[in-house]
Amino acid sequence: MTNKILFESFKSALGSQEYNNEKLAELFNEHYEQIEELFVLTIYQKLDSGKQSLLTEIYEDQETFQTRLFDTWKSPLERLDTLTHMCTEIVFGIRNRLVQGDQEITDKFNIATRLHARTVQVAKEVSHLLHGGFADGAFARWRTLHETTTILKFICEGNEDLATRFTDFQSVLRLTKAKRFNDNNDLNFDPIPDADIERYNQELQEILSKYETSFSNKFGWALKVLGKAEKTNAKADYIDIEKHVGLGFLRNHYSFANQYIHAGIDSIGYKLGTSMSKRDLLLAGPSDEGLLEPIQCTSLSLIHATVALISAFPDDEGMLQIPVFWLWHEAIKSEVIEASNALQAKGEAKSTQSSDDGKL
Repeated sequence: MTNKILFESFKSALGSQEYNNEKLAELFNEHYEQIEELFVLTIYQKLDSGKQSLLTEIYEDQETFQTRLFDTWKSPLERLDTLTHMCTEIVFGIRNRLVQGDQEITDKFNIATRLHARTVQVAKEVSHLLHGGFADGAFARWRTLHETTTILKFICEGNEDLATRFTDFQSVLRLTKAKRFNDNNDLNFDPIPDADIERYNQELQEILSKYETSFSNKFGWALKVLGKAEKTNAKADYIDIEKHVGLGFLRNHYSFANQYIHAGIDSIGYKLGTSMSKRDLLLAGPSDEGLLEPIQCTSLSLIHATVALISAFPDDEGMLQIPVFWLWHEAIKSEVIEASNALQAKGEAKSTQSSDDGKL
């Protein structure tokens, strides 16, 4: 609110003819802070009293939109949600079988099942965004799912030493993050005590004594399996692990999803939510376009994660599930294409109708 707008509001609210503009300006400047506070409070109270009516309208619009979206994407969304439930049952089944069988809970088993549980949770987050019509947000969450699946496959395909290294690397990260927190504590939260920092450092030194000198480097826990551990300055990147486990074919999708994570120029460019209509608009809400890629990629990553877990801790029932999952993915691929084509046809029909209407 500018001073001019506030002054005109003050003048109108005063409603008195006994003051000329010069006198009004004098009163306005003299009591500016009180006037501003009063008008801000008035606006706040007006908005607050009307929010329920506004939200009722917003929620009704959301419900109408979601019904329309589900009419188009019902089959692939339901199949994806069913897949997520199937994968949930798998991880709990494996965990219960081994725990109840009194088998030792190794680092590999602990890390693998926890990572798999996270893939399921992220897949459910993706589904929630898809049901809401937020394809771009869903694809951003798929990026996290892909990363988690990649690390899970790496752990599952490795030995117990790799899982232990993964666990021990927490000591490297903890000390680094603790120091960073204290160095950037601009909000003056309670700092991490020096005694804790010293303890983290001692624990780190104990961990480092177990491994190669390169262990504290970037992705140092993965270097041995990647064949790089012997070089003191060796380091690895996530892409090295991605290639190692055979998921490099998703690199372009992963890179594309990055634009929905970061705030670069790409983040305000191409949108999945307008990918079909190709409308140049400021998309600030849901859309029923662009669900194909997030659905397919989520299904693919979740299946890769689950197959990796089953293969690491196999039993007869689990191994029979693997081909079922791939048949399920083929069905999802067919259903998303069918839904996408149906939406495209609706859009073309609307465009044709609009053109015809314009000729009348």
